Amino acid sequence: MFTTVYDDIRQMTIAKVLDFYDDEIRRLDEASRRQKYEKMSQSPFLFFRGSSHLFYYDLTRIPLGFDTPSETPTWIQGDLHFENFGVHGNAKGEIIYDVNDFDEGYLGSYLYDLIRMAVSVQLFAEEVGYDAEPAIAAYIQHYLQDLRKYAEGKNPSDVCFTVDNTKGPIRKLIKKAEKKKTELLGERTAVVEGHRKFLDLPDMKPVSAETYAAIEAVWPSYMNSIDKNDRRDEDFYVIKDIVHKLDSGTASIGLERYYILINGGGKGQPDVILEMKQAQSAVPSLFVPVYREDVETVHQGLRVITSQKAMQAYEDPHLGYVTMNQKEYYIRERSPYKKKLKAKHIKNQDDLENVLSIQGRITAKIHASADMDAGINATVLTHHADVAIIEAIGESEQVFLQQIQRWSNAYAARTKLDFQVFLNWIVSR
Repeated sequence: MFTTVYDDIRQMTIAKVLDFYDDEIRRLDEASRRQKYEKMSQSPFLFFRGSSHLFYYDLTRIPLGFDTPSETPTWIQGDLHFENFGVHGNAKGEIIYDVNDFDEGYLGSYLYDLIRMAVSVQLFAEEVGYDAEPAIAAYIQHYLQDLRKYAEGKNPSDVCFTVDNTKGPIRKLIKKAEKKKTELLGERTAVVEGHRKFLDLPDMKPVSAETYAAIEAVWPSYMNSIDKNDRRDEDFYVIKDIVHKLDSGTASIGLERYYILINGGGKGQPDVILEMKQAQSAVPSLFVPVYREDVETVHQGLRVITSQKAMQAYEDPHLGYVTMNQKEYYIRERSPYKKKLKAKHIKNQDDLENVLSIQGRITAKIHASADMDAGINATVLTHHADVAIIEAIGESEQVFLQQIQRWSNAYAARTKLDFQVFLNWIVSR
């Protein structure tokens, strides 16, 4: 009876939230908006991936049971979903499976990460024909199991998920990535007249002379921003070539990205490809309370790399940040091992539950690591987030799981309705 009324009200809400964020906050031009909305219109899951600001607009307007007190927030990943985990290398030379996106890292309720993740599993599982409920149960159960160990004193700061402690699709993905170490330079670059340069590829284009010069001008600032323990000699960072990186993920459309080829070790050692990506205010910061003024006002590139340092053991030793043309950027290595799980890698229900079990353990690890246990270059919180979360849940783990299932079911259903409203809106706008 009220379907039309709902659609009308929800379309106004979606239009206002997306217009405000993509126009006034992100400053996307019309071409970028069309590209973003075209990706989002492919499925409810991709719509959900591209509309984290709508998710926070909705979720921060209602009280959530099992939340921690406002004085003990969690450093959250901020945009946790099924495809924001992947394979890459770490400073020890290991190939790991972990969270691979830190652009939205911020202080907030741990429930935002868990609910966003659970909704993504609902939508993903429906698209590929699997049962989301036991997969989400595996995710939450393993999250709580490991988080309790951390709250009881186990150190999360050096926990890594490698070929030795994973199984199923994730272990297979890591083993495939082991073969890619030498492939990235061959896929992206070639030696021309004795000098290695980027290839002319559909997802890369040359930068202007002005942009090249601007990056060279801020390069000393980047080198100074690298942790002293990780910093190499200046020759290591000599720039050999720069290109624009195109074809960003759904939420990153419109943000400037560059691939920068540097000398690396030299003397027979392989060159290194770095990624320089524009950073803006974290989406959660637009909707959650200001817990710490210094986190609110910090350089956005520094916020992103600090999130990665806090959440990962043996993080990328090339992490740094710069300001160029009044825009803020972070810099990291474009890992030669970079791979992520796709639907084709998951062959059955057991595979899905196995993957979610490990993703639950990783989520526990990042929440427990990114508090007062974080290293000297990444400490923001002065309390144990894992202890605060376990105290908030108490002995009600089964009720907690039921609540996560209910919240994710409800919001997944809303997302599918919103997706249809969104499709109508992008035609009419």
